[in-house]
Amino acid sequence: MKTKMARNLPTQIVISLGNQIVSGQVAPGSVITSDVLEAQFGVSRTVVREALKVLHDKGLTRARTKTGTIVLERHEWNLLDPDVISWLQASGLGRELVRDLEEVRASYEPWVARIAAKRRGSKDISTLSNSLKKMTDAFYQEGPQSDAIGEADAAFHQALLDATQNELMKRIGKLFIPLLRIRDDMVRHVVDDGEFLIQHQAVLEEDADAAEAAMKALLSTAIQASTDARKKVTKK
Repeated sequence: MKTKMARNLPTQIVISLGNQIVSGQVAPGSVITSDVLEAQFGVSRTVVREALKVLHDKGLTRARTKTGTIVLERHEWNLLDPDVISWLQASGLGRELVRDLEEVRASYEPWVARIAAKRRGSKDISTLSNSLKKMTDAFYQEGPQSDAIGEADAAFHQALLDATQNELMKRIGKLFIPLLRIRDDMVRHVVDDGEFLIQHQAVLEEDADAAEAAMKALLSTAIQASTDARKKVTKK
């Protein structure tokens, strides 16, 4: 997953330091000073200050009076920030988050499917069906490794959240969409059949009970695929 930040000077510093911190090249407790960054990147103090503010906002660092900027422990990072997720993925450390994601999804997404089945309108159904069609077309035309499958899958789950007409549920669920993309990147290497397409179709059932049950089955398959993907990586 690519970061969406514009590539200006402060952002270049953010990306460089963000990757180093998340990957462990710069360890928690390390102190970063403006003087060092100015010399390292050949930029002004204003540019460094802007970059450090972004890292502070992402929970990676914190300013210490008369000391400099200290790198924080992982439990203080904003693990739902798209850029932090991107850096974790690039470092090969995103798989632990995916495991956590699967557990959280199992607790709330079947309920999302139930509420969506009760409240969705014709526009919601059209959006969901269109996402499923794109997913299906990509699978059969480009194969299970297609990037378009993950994009369509994320769009499907976003549309399902929108169909609940529940602002809090939509806000909470939207936080997990970037992690869903990592999960899709993981499992595409172990999923080679179209069962997940059938299960997505079943979620569109009009009956709330059936939609909820279909989502539980879909998530069960997703958890197994993620588990298989992690095992495959471990064996390498």
